[in-house]
Amino acid sequence: MAEPFAVAGETLFSQNGARGGKCPSQVHPASRGRLAPISGAEGEYKARGKACCCPSNNHGNQNERGRGSIAASISRSQDGPGKGAGQAWAMAEVHVIGQIVGASGFSESSLFCKWGIHTGAAWKLLSGVREGQTQVDTPQIGDMAYWSHPIDLHFATKGLQGWPRLHFQVWSQDSFGRCQLAGYGFCHVPSSPGTHQLACPTWRPLGSWREQLARAFVGGGPQLLHGDTIYSGADRYRLHTAAGGTVHLEISLLLRNFDRYGVEC
Repeated sequence: MAEPFAVAGETLFSQNGARGGKCPSQVHPASRGRLAPISGAEGEYKARGKACCCPSNNHGNQNERGRGSIAASISRSQDGPGKGAGQAWAMAEVHVIGQIVGASGFSESSLFCKWGIHTGAAWKLLSGVREGQTQVDTPQIGDMAYWSHPIDLHFATKGLQGWPRLHFQVWSQDSFGRCQLAGYGFCHVPSSPGTHQLACPTWRPLGSWREQLARAFVGGGPQLLHGDTIYSGADRYRLHTAAGGTVHLEISLLLRNFDRYGVEC
């Protein structure tokens, strides 16, 4: 049986109408604006302005009517984050921290990289940026170009579908400031927590023999019209490509709340 409402220690009104007759706010006007005790709720209660202290007598939207919805909202506010009903609504989180170390194996010099990250529709970016660009580096010793470009991304997700993929475009710059494509590439973000060393191979469209000849003497060359072809793979089988160099990454991964969805990390 529901606990009756009480004002100043006197039982005046019961939720199911079994006892009492009038609402406490009608007998004691001072009680108007206070919420009387509800079964299972303790501590402070939020006042409802000038409304009646009886939940069933208040008019509002469907979520404000009746005793159960108010008790549930009080329970959630008292539990705080990470307790009780709040746990059911917590989304799984992925934190990607690391850097694009550099690139090696390219015949061109003075390299820079444009990068981005692609996720499925169930993923929401909480902090960080989805794309960026490194500085130009001209190796003095060896063929390794160093960028040390930071990556810091925080995602929330409702499912594993559409796991993040990093995609890259490596470009070279000549002495006149002209840029030409050196390679495309992509790799999946690791799915296990910890620090990972990744090597992402790249490729570039080869084009016809005329385009290859023009690239050798003039520069330039064929490029993709749509950037999503880099990681989608839907139309890549039609392309004639040449192998490029390798992009090196160092990625650290933090996973949170995946155990609530039955995923072992």
